[in-house]
Amino acid sequence: MSKTLKINVFKTGIISGALMASLLSAPSFAQQTRWISDVLYVPMRKGPSNQHTILHRGLKSGTRLSVIETQENWSQVRLPDGSTGWLPNQYLLEEPIAALKLEDAAKKAQRSSERYQEAADKLKQLSAENESLKKQLSNSEQGSNALSSELNQIKQISANAIDLNNNYQQLAKDHQLLQTELDVARAENERLKNEDSQTWFVYGAGAVFLGVVITLLVPAIRPRRRRSEWG
Repeated sequence: MSKTLKINVFKTGIISGALMASLLSAPSFAQQTRWISDVLYVPMRKGPSNQHTILHRGLKSGTRLSVIETQENWSQVRLPDGSTGWLPNQYLLEEPIAALKLEDAAKKAQRSSERYQEAADKLKQLSAENESLKKQLSNSEQGSNALSSELNQIKQISANAIDLNNNYQQLAKDHQLLQTELDVARAENERLKNEDSQTWFVYGAGAVFLGVVITLLVPAIRPRRRRSEWG
């Protein structure tokens, strides 16, 4: 900050203090606190002196300018709209005024607050999604346990089915063996029946033959009766 600008700021402070003192010392029915505005309106002139024509009657303090050239206590500047003119150096600062800094800081704070709120909302959303994912995971684990139990049951049923099939195969084999033995027994029974029939037939035939023989032999063996003298 230039020496001239510091002097002007000092003067402004003295004037502001005097105004404050006069306001406080003046009688008032209701005392109220007031603040002196630090907003200034600086005229822009056509040349580098107070005698030159005023091009702009009031540039508000905090207006951003581009310096074209500097001559002693004056500087030629260019406004954002492209117009040019001359201003006293005492009103030109290398940094923004406190009000602009405060406004910029307030904007940054507002943006930070908005970002914080967005982050808080996002965190809340992520927390809700996390809880939902936990529930889904719990349900998935329960479903997995149920599927595992069903799989074990299916395995047990499959094992039982395999055992039943093995038992069935064994029973089928045993049945086949028993059927074979039964067929053999039936064949043997038929054979025995046939042999018994033949035996009885032989026995019968022999008995008949023996009867015939006896019938033929008995008359020959029996003594003949003598003829009766009376005959």
